[in-house]
Amino acid sequence: MNNLNLGFIGVGLMGLSLVKRLSNLGYKIDAYDKNLKKLEPLKKISNVRLNQKASEVYRNNNIIILCVDKTESVKEVVFGKDGLVNNANNNTIILDLSTTLADETINFANQLNEKTGASWIDAPVSGGPDKALEGNLAIMVGGDEKVVEYVKPILEEISSKFTYFGETGSGQIVKMINQIIVLNNYAILAEAASFAQAWNIDANKIPEALSDGHAGSNLLNDLFPRIVNRDFAPKGYASQILKDLQMVSKLAIAKNTPTPMSSLTKQLFTILVNSSQEKLDGTSIVKLFDLKEII
Repeated sequence: MNNLNLGFIGVGLMGLSLVKRLSNLGYKIDAYDKNLKKLEPLKKISNVRLNQKASEVYRNNNIIILCVDKTESVKEVVFGKDGLVNNANNNTIILDLSTTLADETINFANQLNEKTGASWIDAPVSGGPDKALEGNLAIMVGGDEKVVEYVKPILEEISSKFTYFGETGSGQIVKMINQIIVLNNYAILAEAASFAQAWNIDANKIPEALSDGHAGSNLLNDLFPRIVNRDFAPKGYASQILKDLQMVSKLAIAKNTPTPMSSLTKQLFTILVNSSQEKLDGTSIVKLFDLKEII
């Protein structure tokens, strides 16, 4: 399949790594981001064409990959003034790697299909930009199984594992389950690091010390050292974490499902983002623990 052209919309932290990954594997890619400056790192890659308008991407490709920041951005890309809906047909496949509201994803997919016959696969990703570049993401997939089978080679190129969960929207629901586990751990690990340092424990030794016990995990190995060393270079923005926690809250309310831990973590990230830290990594949540009197 890597002799196919792919359209790619959204070249942020994750999108940039994914475009590089796919282009390195030989895919020809038409890339676009509404912030044209984000395309600059791709200028020297011969099989990536940079586009000034999203419509140029839609006209030239049947498979369009979306990797944008929020539900509203997906709506704009698909149904906006320069939207995909104006160029899509029954051969068009949307492969949406974004993390968005499941109910809106279902609505978008149904609207697009009714108007154009196009197919929609929701395939939110987890793992961060480094794993995207390595092709080691985890992907949760929803949509028509036959269409999923068609785009399977692409999913396999960017993931160590992808799992099909069923109808459109189910991928986004599973991504929220993932986020409940992952995002609460930002606060938990920050609390643990703060506690260790308060007692003059060498916190850098903690991941190795706990690796074979129940606390050992990818999150402990990845996040904890960055929290301890106050490394806030963004692999994912604090604002994105807050956005995802807000989505968890909305979906939980819809099903009357209690999420007390996520609600508390959401409060912490709200404080962080409102203090102008939104473009730092989520590890910067430890700043609130450093202040002590806020917690």
